[in-house]
Amino acid sequence: MKKVIKIILFIVLAVIILAVGGCSVLLGIMNHKNENYWKYTETSGTIEAKYTALGEHEVSTKEYDANDATIGKYAVWYPSDLGNSDNKYPVVIFANGTGSTSDTYKAFFKHLSSWGFIVVGNDDKNTRTGASLNSTIDFLMQENENKDSIFYHKIDLDNIGIGGHSQGGPAVFNMVTNQEHGDMIKTLYAASATSSYHTAIYGDGWEYDISKVNIPTLLTAGTGTWDAGSATSKDQVNDDKKGIAQGICPLWSLQENFDLLPDTIQKVIARRKNVDHGDSYLQFDGYMTAWFMYWLQNDTEAGKAFLGETPELLNNSLYLNQKINIEEN
Repeated sequence: MKKVIKIILFIVLAVIILAVGGCSVLLGIMNHKNENYWKYTETSGTIEAKYTALGEHEVSTKEYDANDATIGKYAVWYPSDLGNSDNKYPVVIFANGTGSTSDTYKAFFKHLSSWGFIVVGNDDKNTRTGASLNSTIDFLMQENENKDSIFYHKIDLDNIGIGGHSQGGPAVFNMVTNQEHGDMIKTLYAASATSSYHTAIYGDGWEYDISKVNIPTLLTAGTGTWDAGSATSKDQVNDDKKGIAQGICPLWSLQENFDLLPDTIQKVIARRKNVDHGDSYLQFDGYMTAWFMYWLQNDTEAGKAFLGETPELLNNSLYLNQKINIEEN
């Protein structure tokens, strides 16, 4: 009997060891994919593929205490050769989604910085008003004039873009329309921006007036359940019995924001097939990078994703509901 018990215990122990080992392997694979997501992102167009890959720059990072409990820290990703260069570098500032911090977007920021940008995040978990984006610009202006900083006179304050995911969408809209340094922003990007249906319910700084945005704007979302929902208009109320659910960034919201943006600016919307809210910002990374490359670095090849008679995005089979109103920079 004792032998049987020992055998059973040995088998149970072996199963536990194998299970733990298997979980560790799976976690390792997941972490590797998350840290190198661009290697696993499906692309269709040649421009999309080019800017989904890493750029030519090695990347370094620095963190600075923001001396603000809400913002926490400023986390900066930058090309490693910046310290030995006489060039100024364009900037992209990113607004977190709800509950997220700069740590959430580490790999994403590394990728963008590899294309020659200074990329700045912070730890504001409720970015909606754009106030922490505005404070980030204050920080950048101070560093640009700080003779002891690696960024002394290296920050191109004439070429600043902002991006945001989820709640970060209202943040970038409110930054350029309500905040002191809004007129310093040259272009903006929002992935799965929270719809006006939800912002009206939440109140408390969530609401935005996108009709006041007057700079080139790229808006994206996915067709997955959380982003798209099932509601087809702003007027439909969430109703489980009727199967009506307002997604975070449904098609009607993208179309509403496109129509409200002035026709005098360059504006683009698109949805990616089979992508949902949590990783929408990653799946659009190639075209987001191309967008900032065109507007902040005058990269004409990147601009072909959105320009001309046959812009690549408009004809990419991975996307739906594309609309483009854009003229050359």
